Amino acid sequence: MKTLIAYIELARPLNGIIAFISAWLGGMFASQGRIENLVDIRLLLVSVSALVLLSAGNAINDYCDYNIDQINRPQRPLPSGRIRRVEALIFAIVLIVIGIWLGALINKNATGIAILVFVALVSYAFWLKRTPFIGNLVVSGLTGLTFIAGGVAIDSVQGTLIPAIFAFLFTMAREIVKDLEDTEGDLKNNVKTLATLNPRIAAWIAISFMALVILFSPIPYLFGWYSWHYLIVVGLGVDLVLIGLAIRLWRDVSRESCAFIQRWMKWDIFVGLGAIYLGTFL
Repeated sequence: MKTLIAYIELARPLNGIIAFISAWLGGMFASQGRIENLVDIRLLLVSVSALVLLSAGNAINDYCDYNIDQINRPQRPLPSGRIRRVEALIFAIVLIVIGIWLGALINKNATGIAILVFVALVSYAFWLKRTPFIGNLVVSGLTGLTFIAGGVAIDSVQGTLIPAIFAFLFTMAREIVKDLEDTEGDLKNNVKTLATLNPRIAAWIAISFMALVILFSPIPYLFGWYSWHYLIVVGLGVDLVLIGLAIRLWRDVSRESCAFIQRWMKWDIFVGLGAIYLGTFL
């Protein structure tokens, strides 16, 4: 049982659930909520594929970050010794095979996206994560792509662009904050990120992306794409929260402060998704 729990921790199920919901919503937005798509097996397959591929990416990332996590996150399964590195790598390979196989069951485009995600995740873990800003762009781009993949599964991407842009901007801000949180371990292992190069500039860039989310948020309502339900929820549940978090980041870029901010942002993405859902279907 302890080993099973360790593997669940390695996969980071909350992130996987976000990926599952994002792909599912992408398909729902693309279909304008037609009832037949609620039981469309393709939508279920692409959502599960997104979940397992992201879980694989988390395992590969922990495999590559073993030395860093001994400093930044010693409680994780690998640095704590609950799972061996080779076991984490095998776990990731199995999940990758499952994720691509699920894509192959949907259509050629979904297969191509699954393979692209696999290549991007591996490139990020082994090389791009250590490249300032580029690694952040890759993770954020994959987050936005998850919504588009949901539309691809049902042969329509209409309605997926807005949530993809929202997710990209939101994730860019959170990824830079996470880099600020991990500065100590990254410096000791010679990992170059915006945070290790200049923490204050990194904080300002993160705040800038938070501001872009806030500026972007009313556009779908103003153009008549989403209803007023979206505007109220995104304004109160996302924009106000981001303003508060941005002020905190501007005042304090300590590890504890950044950990608090990125945790809040992880949960707040659910509010954003809820706002888009309400704006689309109510």
